[in-house]
Amino acid sequence: MADPKRDKDHEDLRERYKQLSTSKKVVLIVFLIWFAQALPKWTAAITADDELSARIMMIFVTPR
Repeated sequence: MADPKRDKDHEDLRERYKQLSTSKKVVLIVFLIWFAQALPKWTAAITADDELSARIMMIFVTPR
């Protein structure tokens, strides 16, 4: 059986999303896609040993 409070929270989120302007929706979706792609990479880079971590970070963070 579904939790009524949780359903209400989801409905509130849907309503807030519907009220966003199109440009804000685009920014939100792009950020979520970026986050979904970046999270595993950064997790691997942070939890790897020193040498492997440095090589992973060099790929994504270019020193200037």
